[in-house]
Amino acid sequence: MSGASRNGQARRREAPTTIEQVLPMRPDASGGEGAASEPDAGVFKWKEDGQAADNYLGLGERLSECGDLYRRPGYASGLLLILEDGKHTVIAKGADLTVLLRNHLPGGKPVLVVTANKSHAGKDTVITFAAGEAGSVSISYQAKNWAVERNFVGAVKCNPDVGVIVIENARLDHGDRFLASAFLERFATDPEPMLFSTGTGPPVRRRNDLVLAISTNFGSVSEDILNRGLPVHLNPVGNVADRVSPIGNPRLEYLPANREPIAAELRGMIERWKAAGRPLDHEVRHPFSVWARTVGGILRVNGFRDFLANYGVRKTVDDPLRKGLGILGAAHHKNRWLQASDWAKFATDLGLVKAIIPPADQDSEAGRARGIGVVFKAHRDETFESETEEHRLRFRLEKRRGRFDGSDVQVRYRFVLVDQEALPLDAVQ
Repeated sequence: MSGASRNGQARRREAPTTIEQVLPMRPDASGGEGAASEPDAGVFKWKEDGQAADNYLGLGERLSECGDLYRRPGYASGLLLILEDGKHTVIAKGADLTVLLRNHLPGGKPVLVVTANKSHAGKDTVITFAAGEAGSVSISYQAKNWAVERNFVGAVKCNPDVGVIVIENARLDHGDRFLASAFLERFATDPEPMLFSTGTGPPVRRRNDLVLAISTNFGSVSEDILNRGLPVHLNPVGNVADRVSPIGNPRLEYLPANREPIAAELRGMIERWKAAGRPLDHEVRHPFSVWARTVGGILRVNGFRDFLANYGVRKTVDDPLRKGLGILGAAHHKNRWLQASDWAKFATDLGLVKAIIPPADQDSEAGRARGIGVVFKAHRDETFESETEEHRLRFRLEKRRGRFDGSDVQVRYRFVLVDQEALPLDAVQ
């Protein structure tokens, strides 16, 4: 092992194994036996009436002087005004808590996927907010899996103490349908991954205490990454450069000036959750179920609901296949049982061949029918969402094998409308 690697590992703290160890206590400076403890940065206790407590903030302020900080989403909410969406605000707070508790559930934390409809929408600001005091390092996205792995391993070995690895401003290469990386998918679920790539030194096994993040304007993300993801989407209207932020430049001014208060606020959310008995949120649904219930429970105790409320919507929008199936269902959801060949023709008419049908089956009518049949079988009984001019629609794809109107035995499919919601009209100017 190189000297740099040994020094980097020596600097790293031993990973905590319990929630209490996330906020370690250190002995009072007096060193007297039985002396009161002074908390490490951001650790504190408080009284419900806001009176002085015996503990101090890592900022050097008595709790009684700034007790209101822990009763309202103050510092963090000031930044999250840029999200302009309550659901995404809750998810961004969940991302920050995920980084704060990154030493827990190794191999059980999601990939933060931040997308936007235009440049300078605030993607990197959201990731910087989530990284907090843990810090982040950025690498470039490459279509070749070995190139992503080499960039990643090199960044981790050069920055062993960093908490967040960011694949920044990822773009699709010509001909790619979505952003994908088998290495990133494997790393997100591996509790103790082996890090090795040619040219980066000897292999190293490391406990997975890192959080992955991807930011992109110009690409959809693969279904495998979305299944492991925590999606945040930014959709600002108008020219972003013309806006005047009430908190200054969020990334370059607000966050550096308020990093410690934000960290203290988040630790306060955890303390309140612990005082409430550590309830879990059993309503959230995510493949990383333990993480989702824990973070959802922390948010719910602190008054933030609807965690992961947009998870299904973002999976549909950010995944080109699911998006295509949603468009197909919106156009033809009359509860009619149709053969795969009929659905292939509809997909062709709607320009969805490349989005829905595998590349090897796109060149002929028979191939398109076969390809869409394979896709439908893989997604039977799943739900998809789409929007028309008037409604937000939710469908379920169903399959049936049987005789239809006296025909021979056939396999047919249909989209069933499960729910619809009227979209609000724009205000009259």
